[in-house]
Amino acid sequence: EIDPLTPSTLYAGTYGGGVFKSENGGASWSAVNNGLTATKILSLAIDPKAPLTLYAGTWRGGVFKSVNGGANWSAVSSGLTNLDISSLAIDPKTTSTLYAGTYGGVFKSMDGGGNWTQANNGLTTLYIHSLAIDPEDPDTLYVGTGGSGVFKSVNGGGNWTAANSGLTATIVHSLAI
Repeated sequence: EIDPLTPSTLYAGTYGGGVFKSENGGASWSAVNNGLTATKILSLAIDPKAPLTLYAGTWRGGVFKSVNGGANWSAVSSGLTNLDISSLAIDPKTTSTLYAGTYGGVFKSMDGGGNWTQANNGLTTLYIHSLAIDPEDPDTLYVGTGGSGVFKSVNGGGNWTAANSGLTATIVHSLAI
């Protein structure tokens, strides 16, 4: 992830080493794992309005949050126990609203990660690889699944419909808007 206000500040999630931070465009890196009890990082997200706030999605460890640029982390996983968090997305207009793509479906938090609820209505698979949010219309979301292609929600994850016309692959690892 790249800090949107200070592009020379970068964050990298690693599988087994936790989160690393560079403040010089990647010339050097330092581990920033204080309080991070799960170090297999599958996804990172940075708050576009408050870039010192970061979220780390882990392998079987839930979601962790830092409000000080990675210096300290705390678990924010109520409702996400033992799930692999493959992707995270932050509503760019209401940054306390987050989405987590997991290997157990899509989850939504409306309180900065404090509590998570399932948002899977209409999904034919719960194996979510990727998640993208429309920056102009944050109620519009897309997920890439492990077996059923792409799904779209136009109501903040309330309902999902297949968005696969012309898509021949059913496993979608990456989405970008």
